[in-house]
Amino acid sequence: MQQHQSLNAEIDRFLQGALEGSDAHFERYVSESVSCWGFPEFNPASRHEFKGFFNLLTDVFASASFTVDQLLTSGNEALASFSISGIHHEEFLGLKATGCLLSMRGRLLMRIKEGRINQSWMYDKSVQLITPAGLRFVLQAVADVPAPLHTVHGVLCHPSIR
Repeated sequence: MQQHQSLNAEIDRFLQGALEGSDAHFERYVSESVSCWGFPEFNPASRHEFKGFFNLLTDVFASASFTVDQLLTSGNEALASFSISGIHHEEFLGLKATGCLLSMRGRLLMRIKEGRINQSWMYDKSVQLITPAGLRFVLQAVADVPAPLHTVHGVLCHPSIR
């Protein structure tokens, strides 16, 4: 039980620090070579690119609010349901900056090896743009990770996760 709580705390610390751009968080929690699938814009393939993805989020979502809505861990895997929202400050998914409220929700499944994230899948992504008049637009990527088929703690996951 203590190992489970420890992994929960470590992943939570990583996610919070990642959006602050902390180099130490990436060096401590992410393998030098990491494999990622289903990320918007690009799939990071190294610690440096993984950090670049989180830096992209902080550029896109100005005055960002980031929350981990649910965090589940089991063995060497962690599943985080997250949401981020802020002012649409930079181009994202082909949409030039609008200055409107932009929000994204998704799930991030991370596989841990030797104490560091070495694989990660992002899925069930939902991106929404809200205009000052209250109009809502949902952005959808043309290609995404295949539909989840497996469960971890009752939560659907990517089919390659066993």
